[in-house]
Amino acid sequence: MVAVGARPCSGAIIVLVFALSQGLFWVGVAATFTMALGTAVTVATIATLAVTARSFASGVAAKGRGYGELAMRGIEVAASVLIIAFGVLLLAGYMLTDRLPLC
Repeated sequence: MVAVGARPCSGAIIVLVFALSQGLFWVGVAATFTMALGTAVTVATIATLAVTARSFASGVAAKGRGYGELAMRGIEVAASVLIIAFGVLLLAGYMLTDRLPLC
């Protein structure tokens, strides 16, 4: 979390420059720290979810080889169907904007 929060962020630089141009430098600093806190909370939440998912997956795999493998195949199929659906929606949206001829 410290590494993610310590990296130079273009959004924070823009906020600081704007705050400085308005004569509110310390408000910009406070906004930048708030942005860093939001990033830290987001990264911590994602890490917690990843650890929880790993624990759940280990429990499913330990119960039985067949059930865990079946669950994994179901998740893979659902993910691939979702990706295909997004692709079809993007293509349909592109075709509806008259950028791609239908004939």
